[in-house]
Amino acid sequence: MFLEFFRFELQTGKKKISFWIFFALLFLLGLSLGFLASGIWGPDNTESNAFVNTSYSISSLLMASDGNILGLFNSIFIISLMSDGIYKDFKYNSHSLFFTKPISKAGYFFGRFFGGYFFAVMVFVGELLGLMVGIQSGSGHTQVGPFSLMNYLQPFLLFIIPNIFFQGIVYFSLNTFTRNPMFSYAFAVVVLVGRVFADNFGSDLDYKTFASFLDPSGSNAFRNLTEYWTPVEQNQMMVPFSGVILYNRLLWIGLALLMTVFCYARFSFSQFLAPVSFFGLRFKKRVTEKASSVIRSIEELPKVTRHFNLSSTIKQILYLARFEFRNATRSIFFFIAVVLGCLFLLVVPFVASAGNPYGTNTYPMTNQMIEIGAAVMQFMIMLLALFSTGTMLYREKDSKVDELVGASPVTNSVLFWSKYLGMMLTEMSIFVIMIISSIIYQLATGFKDINIAQYISTFFGMRLLTFGVMTLFYIGLQTLFSNKFVGWVFGFILVLVLPVVFRALEWSNPLYLVNSSGAALTYSDLNSFGHYPTVFLLLKMYWIAAGLLLVIFSIRFYSRGKEKSLKSRFRLSKYTFNGKAKLALAATLIVFLTCGSFIYYNISVLNKRHNSAYFEKLGFDYEKKYKHFESTPQPRLIASNVNVNIFPEKRGAEIDGFMWLKNKTSKNIDTIIVNEISEIKINSFAFAKPAVKVEEAKDYGMHIYKLNAPLAPGDSIKFSYNLSYFPKGFKSDDPETSILYNGTFFNNGVLPNFGYSEGNEIDNNKTRKKYGLKDKPRMNSVFDTTAYKNTYISHDADWINFECVVSTSADQTAIAPGYLQKTWEKDGRKYFAYKMDCKILNFYPFLSAKYTVIKDQWVNPLDANNKVNIEIYYHSKHAYNIDRMIKGIKLALNYYTKNFSPYQHRQVRILEFPRYATFAQSFPNTIPFSEGIGFIMKVDKDDPESIDMPLYVTAHEVAHQWWAHQVIGADVAGSTLMSETMSQYSALMVMEKEYGKQQIKKFLEYELNRYLIGRATESRKELPIMFAENQQYIHYNKGSLVMYALRDYIGEDTLNAVLKRYIKKVAYQEPPYTTSLEFVNYLKQTTPDSLKYVITDLFETITLYNNSIKDLSYKQLSNGKYKVSITVNSVKYRADSLGTQKEIPINDYIDIGIFAEKIDTKGKKSEKELYLKKMKVTKLNQVFEIIVDEKPSKAGIDPYNKLIDRTPQNNTRAFGAPYEKDAPSLDGLFIKVGDDES
Repeated sequence: MFLEFFRFELQTGKKKISFWIFFALLFLLGLSLGFLASGIWGPDNTESNAFVNTSYSISSLLMASDGNILGLFNSIFIISLMSDGIYKDFKYNSHSLFFTKPISKAGYFFGRFFGGYFFAVMVFVGELLGLMVGIQSGSGHTQVGPFSLMNYLQPFLLFIIPNIFFQGIVYFSLNTFTRNPMFSYAFAVVVLVGRVFADNFGSDLDYKTFASFLDPSGSNAFRNLTEYWTPVEQNQMMVPFSGVILYNRLLWIGLALLMTVFCYARFSFSQFLAPVSFFGLRFKKRVTEKASSVIRSIEELPKVTRHFNLSSTIKQILYLARFEFRNATRSIFFFIAVVLGCLFLLVVPFVASAGNPYGTNTYPMTNQMIEIGAAVMQFMIMLLALFSTGTMLYREKDSKVDELVGASPVTNSVLFWSKYLGMMLTEMSIFVIMIISSIIYQLATGFKDINIAQYISTFFGMRLLTFGVMTLFYIGLQTLFSNKFVGWVFGFILVLVLPVVFRALEWSNPLYLVNSSGAALTYSDLNSFGHYPTVFLLLKMYWIAAGLLLVIFSIRFYSRGKEKSLKSRFRLSKYTFNGKAKLALAATLIVFLTCGSFIYYNISVLNKRHNSAYFEKLGFDYEKKYKHFESTPQPRLIASNVNVNIFPEKRGAEIDGFMWLKNKTSKNIDTIIVNEISEIKINSFAFAKPAVKVEEAKDYGMHIYKLNAPLAPGDSIKFSYNLSYFPKGFKSDDPETSILYNGTFFNNGVLPNFGYSEGNEIDNNKTRKKYGLKDKPRMNSVFDTTAYKNTYISHDADWINFECVVSTSADQTAIAPGYLQKTWEKDGRKYFAYKMDCKILNFYPFLSAKYTVIKDQWVNPLDANNKVNIEIYYHSKHAYNIDRMIKGIKLALNYYTKNFSPYQHRQVRILEFPRYATFAQSFPNTIPFSEGIGFIMKVDKDDPESIDMPLYVTAHEVAHQWWAHQVIGADVAGSTLMSETMSQYSALMVMEKEYGKQQIKKFLEYELNRYLIGRATESRKELPIMFAENQQYIHYNKGSLVMYALRDYIGEDTLNAVLKRYIKKVAYQEPPYTTSLEFVNYLKQTTPDSLKYVITDLFETITLYNNSIKDLSYKQLSNGKYKVSITVNSVKYRADSLGTQKEIPINDYIDIGIFAEKIDTKGKKSEKELYLKKMKVTKLNQVFEIIVDEKPSKAGIDPYNKLIDRTPQNNTRAFGAPYEKDAPSLDGLFIKVGDDES
């Protein structure tokens, strides 16, 4: 019987047009993804060592095509193909024919189910085929490797087939039992939102495994298991059916099988004539209206007067809108939205910490709550609008009263706008829920600085306009088509899919990116929305007009009566296209064209728009035409005197000043190349000595001058300039956040610089190859001594004298490096004069904002006469972490002056700037600090593992006053070791002194995780840290691990003594500048021979470990102490630049640690260190016996993650816990530590 029903499903299913449409759509999706991945579409400049047709890459692409927006799209396909296997018999009233026949329950149930399952699988086979064709079509491209069919089949079988089965049985069961497809669509939304939650949980190190189980698609489990795979492993290994992937698949397939068994058991021919109710309840509508009295004569009929004026139209719209609103708010989708609004309170902490580098939450600022709410709910509202508009438009048809409504004396416009208004009221009610939920969360966490005005302006201003435009298009499309499924698909594609595709193809023009909001600007407490609302409103006017054009035509095609086809409705539309409609069309068209023209004028005339190909050609031409100037001697900048006039209200600046240039070469210089940013207006350039401009290349901002009399060696020349910058209109893709109404921050990169500019060349080696250019390293080789003449910060200056005058509006404070000489007001503007008392790098900022200032002072504990002024400039409402920052400055100055060298300045200033960027940057005695990275961070004082981000970032940036502003490396690979890595080490020491080992352990876990992910996504080659080419995951994340381990091996005092000698030797040096070779050599000189291997492992090679605890036990001795027996495994590897690992012999000193559980007075658990000592590890299965004073709870090898280990989770193990993975069995080595009875 099963085969009969299955064959019947096959026969009828292959005739469904929806199957072939879905197959074609997914084939095109796969083809598009394949073209994009292989480089056939879009800019072919992706540098990667990983092929795009490996098992790993195909899995990633299939996950991407099943995630978030596309995942819901896929769910709609599965619902359409699988959910109505049994439901269609009730839908078409044929169930009585089947249920009265002698058919088997199993044959009927499973035949229907697997028939739909077959077609759902075949639809996704279309995507797989498209992906295969798309990728293999680019087989000539470097990122496409050898073809293997298993690379495509294995991920499909591992992820897609089980996912279809799980979703399919749920949708099949819901539709079978409820006979309402809306429950299936609602569950699809629940699955989607659950995946979003899982993604946010997965970003936290402590919840990675939980997220792997929570996600039914397996994407988090896949990411968890493979995120550390190097390019070589990605190319060579199949995605394993083991670990969290295995457990995830077993869990969700098991749940699907349980659901199948449950549904099959509940299904019954005789008891299945009414829809199954949930929770044992069945709701029935009761007739409560009383019967009207009998009308005895015609005279008793009420008199009805019909009015078709504006007033009655408005009343009709409002009445019907209220009806639509009530129906929408009773729908399952609205119920889910309300539940999610409540769950939002639970997910806030995870979402808030997801984007922060060390898991530290922020205070629940109103702007944070709005952004998190958008991340959680925005897509839900889009889906609610998408599905509800279709339901609204086709409710009458589904209820079979559409002809009755069609014959009513109500215009198409009334019907249309009532549904639109009802939908908007529904969306606004969700906004209210979000606002209330957010405020409840803020109050519950003790946060009282709630910005109600921002909630209202954002939700009922910007968000309302955005969703209003979206809803216009949704209802317009549903009205135009006579099939709600077609309307859903086109609405989904138009509003949600096309913008993603267009951006991938670099089609970023907001004139055709549907519902574009332009270059969105993040809200900042300092600058609010700044200049963004004007651009936003203009774009929304344009898209509202576009939506109204669609609506005007759609209303003419409103489906009424029996005429449902597009052709017949088009024939009838001419009768409704009257004078008012034509006037509305003309007015809307004028607004549309006017706004569009003005937008085009701004983004394409005032501000030229260019794609990547344009800039590639520009870089190629520059290098070909001007490369010979690279060896042309140029004078060096030795002094800068600048006047900066900032106009916050105009978002512009006028800059003039002069520079002294000195010929430090041994040759005469007669040609000087001056560079300036092309967008800045050059009012004048002038040399103090006669010179002629011989060439100007405006596209590059390059000006070549010939001196009448050459500049002799040792001579200097004065160069003067006058510049101005005021934005022209607005750009489509650049929010322009340097000069703002409040919170201006830019640096000397806007000033003229000199010589051939290597930064104008093409950096991408794949693109260089396309243009026939040689590969270009990210940095010069450390062995290239010719590059020692420059620092990696500047190519035209060494150490300079600096002074400036900065002016701004009367209500702001302007700041630049140096000491304030004087301040005055003139013509309603404030002026500030600053001057440095020592030479600095050619690297300085200018800031202006409305600041609150708090001042303090550091007194050197070793010299009471040595005092440093501390100033924090901040937004008045951001005082949360000021004390932590001041404390961080003082602790840093204490440690660095004691262990490194004296601080060279008399002040330290931290200045807040808007959170459009999230970084801090150290300039001479001046540290701009993002609003989002420290000022609003919330450190949990009760959690010893909560990273004090404000203090850490402060200590790191203060450290740069030594490591960059005293010691600066040459322009070669490895130079960031002496700046970024050393600043990481310095900050770690400050943190450890303040918070102890437990917080450092957590910090190093994050650093290890980020380093391992970084090397997995390396686009060229990973290098040892002393040869790193400004690779952040190396000099920051690995740098912390390397320096902390070195400190641990050779001792803090020894290491700091080396650093002190090194600074004394190279601080403020002139060319040739120091390199990592010199730095590491200093380390080698102090390291004992027995530990020389440590320098090799940490700095000169890429060395990794696989440490684990094989066996663990203890017994109590007669004297009350405990003898612990630990069997450890440790495998040591060396890796090459692509991640190929080779095992090498181990003969290393590694920490062996034993810990006890400690419970404080509040019942909070923590660890107490009972034993920690470096032991020599030489073999696998090496046994250590150690005596400790207290009962141990766990033990480990390298428990503080000082060594680089790709599986750090098995470094420690609780007593009695199972061993995670057995190591190869080799002869063990037994080592006994301590006496049994001692």
